[in-house]
Parts: sequence; structure tokens; C-alpha cells
Amino acid sequence: MTRWYYGYAQLHIASELCLPEWEAFAVPAIANGASRTAADVEVRLTRGVTAPHPPLFTAAEVRFHVAGIGTYSIQAGKLIQITLLPDAGERETRLFLLGSAWGALCYQRDILALHASVVEVQGQAVAFCGVSGAGKSSIAAWLVAQGYPLIGDDLCHFTSSPHAGVYPAIPRLKLWRNALDHLGWETEGLQRDHFRMEKFHVGALAGQDLSRAAITQAAAHAPVPLRAIYLLSWGELGIVRLTGLAALSQLIESATYRGELLEPMGAMAAHWQRCFALARHVPVYRFTRPTDWSAMPAAMQTLIATWHTDSASK
Repeated sequence: MTRWYYGYAQLHIASELCLPEWEAFAVPAIANGASRTAADVEVRLTRGVTAPHPPLFTAAEVRFHVAGIGTYSIQAGKLIQITLLPDAGERETRLFLLGSAWGALCYQRDILALHASVVEVQGQAVAFCGVSGAGKSSIAAWLVAQGYPLIGDDLCHFTSSPHAGVYPAIPRLKLWRNALDHLGWETEGLQRDHFRMEKFHVGALAGQDLSRAAITQAAAHAPVPLRAIYLLSWGELGIVRLTGLAALSQLIESATYRGELLEPMGAMAAHWQRCFALARHVPVYRFTRPTDWSAMPAAMQTLIATWHTDSASK
């Protein structure tokens, strides 16, 4: 069977499913010369009519079934086995592979994967985190439109050792129609979200893709240095530095991906420790702004002004 090889967040992945979302991370050299045993993670496919397996969440294996697609089994942080139904579509298969399955694998491998949108500011990464609906992708899209390159959106890999950083991820944003309308971006030709018909997948935004610096970092399997984390909420405009337990607890509340997996996998304590290490190395802020889109420019200019102030003080 044909395999595709990727170098993503310091992992070598051998996949029996082509992943166009990871095109920027394709590694032809591995495909030309390495055996499958060289891979850190394998993605294997089988097809057949099987009865849905009951869900399983343990430290050794996470297994779940998706109606119309098949069963995903994530084992020991090394293997994602997908048993596909005969009519399963590749796009839908990739959606759950790069989302829930990959998130579970990160927990098995003790990788800090957070729900975030990340842009590049003066060669460093700035991350925006928040619960669903907090506006992470909309803020990133607004900044991309102003010339700040996108580093990643949705499930992003962070590290705190030896320095705080974030790995370049899929160069794509998921945006609601109203956000596209306010940004003046067309929906024609965009891929609709699998579950939400008014949400669209947008790549190469306004001519922007991964920045040159981020591409270099991706090729070297290296993280982009992390400058700051902003936790998003709605309300009166304000940016407040969080410290200590407040920074840690609010980071975990705002940024944890599929938190319901942590306890049954026995990964809760390790996740808190990784978040604690990250919060020790990088400033965490609460960024509050009005829900009205007309207030976005003023809120974002306030945010950008703090970056210039920080740079001047260094």
C-alpha cells in the first residue's frame, strides 16, 4: 500500500492516508529511503463492514466510532488504526484523524496540544485561546489581513523545553460566514465545515500562507518562540496580565483540547504539569473585548499597541 510521510512537530509520521492538510510538512526524503519502522507514528487503514465498537478511553488505547466513517483506535502514542466503512469519504476520515484521534495521541505521547489560533509577530508566536465561540480564529484572521502570518489554528502543539514555543500547524482557519463578511472575504470555493454549514475552511488567506520563518521552522521540526498567550473573553475592552494559579487555571480552562479525555486516560496530572511549565515561561493575559464586530479594529489596535510597547521596553 502507498504511504505518505510527514515531519510534523518533531514527529515522523507514516500514513496510509494522504493528508493534503499537511502538505507543507511532507518529507520526500523519508519516503525515498526509510522503512516504516523509522516512523514515530503510523496511520493504518483497513476497510470492511464491522459492528461499531464501544468507546474505550484508557492510557494504552483510545477507541471511538464515528457514524458513517468507521472506528479509530489510538494505541500507545504510536499507532492510529482506522477501520473504515466501505463508503467513508477521505475528507471526513481526515477530519477526525487530525482532530480527536490526533489529540488523543498527543495525550498518550505527553505532548502539550492546545486549542488555539496562533500568528507570527516580529518572528515570534502569539497565541489566542478560548472556549468554543470565543473568537480565536476571527482574531487570527483579522491579524492575517493586516499582514501578520498565520502559524496555526485549532489544535496546536506547544512546548516549554528548553524554551516556550509552538510548532507550525495546518495553514488554515475555520471561520463563520459573518466573520468572512466583515473581513470582506468571499465564501465561493471555500470548503464548508463538516458539521456547521455556515462555517468555512479558509487557507492561504488574502495571499498569506505559512510565513517564510515558519516554513523554515517547520522544515527543521523546530518550534517558533512563543511571545505571549491571550485568553479570550467577551466584555468591556481590556488586557490584564494573569499570574500564578489564576494564569494556570484559566489557561487550562480556556485552551484544553478534549478535556473529557484526560481523566479516563489518567493524563490529568501530566496535562496540568505541562500547562504549568508553559505558563512559567511565557506571559499569560486575559484579553476582553466587545462582541460587536464594529469594535474589532479598536480592540485589535489596543492589542497591537501593547506589542510595540513590549518591544520598546526590551
